[in-house]
Amino acid sequence: MTQTGQPLRIQNPERIDAGAIRAAIAGGQQVLVQFNTLAEPQPLLADLDALAATCGTALTIRIYGYDPRVFDARILRALPHVASLSIDCHRQAIHLEALGELRHLKHLSLGVYELAEADILQLENLRGLECLDLGESARNNIDLAPLHHYAHLSSLTIEGHHQHIDTLASLPALRDLSLYRIKNKVALDFVSGMERLRQLKLQLGGRESLADIEAPLLEQLEVIRVRGLETLGDIGRFPLLQALWVEDQIKLRQVALGPNPLLERLNLHTCKTLDSLPGLAALPALRQLSASETLLDVDALLQDLPASLTHARLRTGKKTRDDAIAAQLAERGYSNARL
Repeated sequence: MTQTGQPLRIQNPERIDAGAIRAAIAGGQQVLVQFNTLAEPQPLLADLDALAATCGTALTIRIYGYDPRVFDARILRALPHVASLSIDCHRQAIHLEALGELRHLKHLSLGVYELAEADILQLENLRGLECLDLGESARNNIDLAPLHHYAHLSSLTIEGHHQHIDTLASLPALRDLSLYRIKNKVALDFVSGMERLRQLKLQLGGRESLADIEAPLLEQLEVIRVRGLETLGDIGRFPLLQALWVEDQIKLRQVALGPNPLLERLNLHTCKTLDSLPGLAALPALRQLSASETLLDVDALLQDLPASLTHARLRTGKKTRDDAIAAQLAERGYSNARL
């Protein structure tokens, strides 16, 4: 069953209520059992592992927050059947090679700030991963070259790491890519070689332009707080794009929307020099528009909205003006429900 909605979070349980967890999963809910005090194997881990053996990736086991203690990964040997695992918010860890003993692992989130094992991705069993999240470390030196062997990886999040990042272009199943804190000097042209990419998120880090990125099958694009960004390029080069979210881009003056026949949702927030949206009126499928704290001329914008629009939320950050705009939108029949 497809998992939907907010996950059920169970914090530091004293026992495992298998019935309640199975019921939540049967109802379509993801379940997260997390510990921040677990320092050695406990009897409940046997019960949790037995549950993991039948629940697959619908059950995530998370062990976090050991700072200033050192996380000893040998505790993972008590969870041989775990399919979805998060080991994050640790400053130091030892015996991470124990990850290589988890033969059923499909989803992994790894966040160790003083990570010593730059070659951690060489563990052979990790080649079966479907989702991988690599958190920031002090040196951001995880070697990404072994990802070449990750034939089933469909979702990848990387924070800071960039050694052999061009390897990502060779991943045959990758559909969702999130890049955080990637430095300006790191070229992103490899993205254009990712033929199956459907969702791309860029946050923090820096660069002046994204115009050189091509992704013909891209459906969702998020660009948030990328330092120095001056242009996205013409968004029309993403013909299948359905949702665009741009936030905290203080140098971005224009978003050229081009011919986007499928674009349904457009969110533009805290782009304080943005004053132009060429192509907006010609978007045939746009249903939701939200813009706040920009230099867009709202009065002009109201005369240039596409006929397909049903939800609109336009804000300047000034209450009196925003109340007046909301009233105008309501008069025109637009819903201003939070987008």
